[in-house]
This record gives sequence, structure tokens and C-alpha cells, in this order.
Amino acid sequence: MKRAATAKLECYVVMTALGLLAALVFGRAEPAVLAAPFGVMLALGVAIAREPDLRVALELDRERALEEEEVTLTIELYARDPASRLEVLVDLPKQLEPVEGRNPIAIRLERDEERRLELRLRCARWGGFAIRDVHLRSRDPAGLFAWTKTVERPLALRVYPRPEALRELVRPLETQVFAGNRVARQKGEGLEFADLRPFAAGDRIRLINWRASARRGELWVNDQHPERNTDVVLFLDTFTEAALGGRGTLDLTIRAAVSLAHRYLERKDRVGLVSYGGYLSWLLPASGTR
Repeated sequence: MKRAATAKLECYVVMTALGLLAALVFGRAEPAVLAAPFGVMLALGVAIAREPDLRVALELDRERALEEEEVTLTIELYARDPASRLEVLVDLPKQLEPVEGRNPIAIRLERDEERRLELRLRCARWGGFAIRDVHLRSRDPAGLFAWTKTVERPLALRVYPRPEALRELVRPLETQVFAGNRVARQKGEGLEFADLRPFAAGDRIRLINWRASARRGELWVNDQHPERNTDVVLFLDTFTEAALGGRGTLDLTIRAAVSLAHRYLERKDRVGLVSYGGYLSWLLPASGTR
């Protein structure tokens, strides 16, 4: 830790020096007597001042969040030596706004004491953010010296745009063979009624339409449309941007892509992404959170 003199130390040094100088110049003991308490406090403060042994750790309750959601940042502190006044400042991106807890904060730690501090942060905007540095400043009991230290504890937080409401989605031309929420054009096992046909060997009894069979005098079964999924590929143009009033086309484009991806993934479709911003970046169609 870096040690620096405080204004109090400088004041004590000046008062002691002035008292001794005045006693020498005027040949009187009174100025030296007046300066003696400052000199004693200065000597004692320098003698007992020692660098504090501090430990700090950071932890986020999650690594992903949506806009306007809140996340909790936990700061764990440990002091091997007592810290009469410890100031803690976490370097936060401006898009993470504290809503509960104090930053910076000043506390007192006893010997071998552990303390947990919590900050509730509101995610004001989407993006990838890094919480890296924790700034510590501690003073000795006499307040003559201040020790400062910057500790790197990198944490990553991804904030995604909140999906917008969509009235409808584009229907797929074709579906895949995997189960989903799309009603396929082909006939097979499913929930959506397609047609009636005569009973054939191998048909399940639960498919028999008893009302149609009684009316026609022979067994007829229901044909159904199976529920399948589809592959959706979104193209994101990040090559250039036009902005006005703090909001640009890139922000709108990303929000639209996120909303579409969210709705398609809810329907159990697989979503892929092609991003072009001078070079192509691909994400193959998948159904995971990536």
C-alpha cells in the first residue's frame, strides 16, 4: 500500500517547528511549551503508525441480467490489523446505478474482523460490463498517515436488452424433425387435427374417431399435424450507425434482434445469428441461452 501524509500531520509538524523556532528567536520557553503537545502527538503517532493488512473480495449474484433488473454485488473485507477508518470505493460503470447501499463507504474494522457489504445495482442499459477495481484508503489511529491501495478483482456482467412485445412472427416455410410448437404441414402424430381416413393396420386405438366411425359404419381415424420446430437465422448489420439524441440505429437493431430471438426460442425454435460489421460473425442455430 502507498503511504501519504495527511493534512493533520503537516499541521502538527508546522506547529511544532514554529513553536521551537519562536523559542529560539525570542529566547523564551513559552512558545516551546505551547508546541510541546503537538510534538508529543507527532512522535507517538509516527511510532504507532503501521501499514494495515487488508483483504478484499467481490462477488456478483449472477453473470447475466436484463435491462432494469437489479443485481447484488457483495464486498467481503478482512482486516488482520485494526483499521480505525477504512474507506472503500468500488469502480462501477456508469450504466450500473446503485439503488441500495453506499459507494463509497467508510467503516471501522477490528483485529481479525470480517465484514460483508452489499450493493444493489440497477442495470440501466444493455452491454457487457466489467467491475475491476476496488479502491481502499485507511488511516492510522492518530490520523497522521493514509494508506491507499487499488485491488483488481475482475467481474463480468452481461446485460441484455429487455424483449419488446411482438404482435406476430413470420411463419416458416419448412419445419425440422425436432419437437416444437410449430404445426407442420405434414401429417403425423400431434395435437392439431388434419383429416379423417379409414382405419389401417397398426393405427392406435386412441386415434379412432368414434363419432365418424358410427356414422359411416366402419372405423375411421384422425390424422394430425405434428408439432415441430424450425431454424431461424437473424442478420444483424453493425457496419455503421446513425444516432440522434443519444439513441442510434444500432441500439434499435439489437433490441429488435433480441426480441425476435426471445420469441422464437420461447416457441422451441432454434435461432442463429449472422453479424456483419466489417467481418462476418456466425452463431449456428441452437436453442441455448448463448
